[in-house]
Amino acid sequence: MPEAAPSDWRRFVGMGLSRAALAKAAARKTEWRHAIRVSVAVVTAYALATLLRLPQGYWAVFTAVIIVQGSLGATITASIERLMGTVVGAVVGAGAAMLHARWPEAGGPILAITAALLAFLAAVRPAFKVAPITAVIMLIGTTTHMDPLVAAFLRVAEITVGSVVGIAATLLIFPARAHASVVENVDKVAELLADLLDHYALKLRGGETTIDARDHYDETLKALAKLQTAMAEAERESASKLSDHSVTDALPRTLWRLRNDCVMIGRALRETFPAPGLTLQSAAMLGACAGFLRTCATLLSGGPRPDRIAFAQAHQAFQTAVETLRETGGTRALAFDDAARVFGLVFSIENLFGNLGDFEERVEETVGKRG
Repeated sequence: MPEAAPSDWRRFVGMGLSRAALAKAAARKTEWRHAIRVSVAVVTAYALATLLRLPQGYWAVFTAVIIVQGSLGATITASIERLMGTVVGAVVGAGAAMLHARWPEAGGPILAITAALLAFLAAVRPAFKVAPITAVIMLIGTTTHMDPLVAAFLRVAEITVGSVVGIAATLLIFPARAHASVVENVDKVAELLADLLDHYALKLRGGETTIDARDHYDETLKALAKLQTAMAEAERESASKLSDHSVTDALPRTLWRLRNDCVMIGRALRETFPAPGLTLQSAAMLGACAGFLRTCATLLSGGPRPDRIAFAQAHQAFQTAVETLRETGGTRALAFDDAARVFGLVFSIENLFGNLGDFEERVEETVGKRG
């Protein structure tokens, strides 16, 4: 069989790479939905701006592009901030334009003072970050020939059109709710923490894992930060009456406490655990905690309820092992630092048990509200 010519070989390779790239692109459904939302919002904003004969209708288009976010709550937040900044910037810009019309020779100082005042406001309240831009455009832009009040009204109208279109596109086209992002991030944090607990359980048994605890904690911090953002967006949705999903504010706080428990457990297990009589039961308890945490997190997305009885039995077995260690004087011969690590692990696991119970209650509370 003759060998393929080099040009044919490159063509086949190119086709393979193209197919792989297309397959990867096709798998990004969330990104494609967002792209379609933005596209529809842009076309609609442009059509409305043209229909309303807005002199600078492209600002409506820009606004639609900027405010359409991955969830309805994020879009509402972005639109409110842009509208607030535009209103403040337009009002201040109109006043500055009137002063400039009266004293044309003071154009430079008026521009500088206006920009400085609004920049200070934006630094104090980031929600007004577009205010300096709006005011400066009104002073030196293409609307300087208009009456300042008319120019301010038109600018607000343009931004309002873009904002309304952006919110409508996010609400009607592949609706994306911040509640789904909350659930996703809760599950992400829970999975990361459960992986750490499994890692520590295996470490107690003398095994090795590929998990780097420090990197895992960094990932947990990122996931918790995303969760806080998603929570704020979900609250905005609920306040706007555009979503009936609500998540208790205590849920992120409970996850923070669980992370702190994992940190304390990690500190106690930096070196070989000095109490062999408690090692296996501690590992079993950590494994039970990891499984309970995962099951609680999946409950938010319709998963089964955790087995409270089995979890309580694992905790009872752990407490029995601790009592046995105390009764037999297992810590008396230990050095002070080793004894501190033993009691530190016991305290951390007890804290973890209590916080996991609280986490389950918060999840149940959220599911109850949704139901």
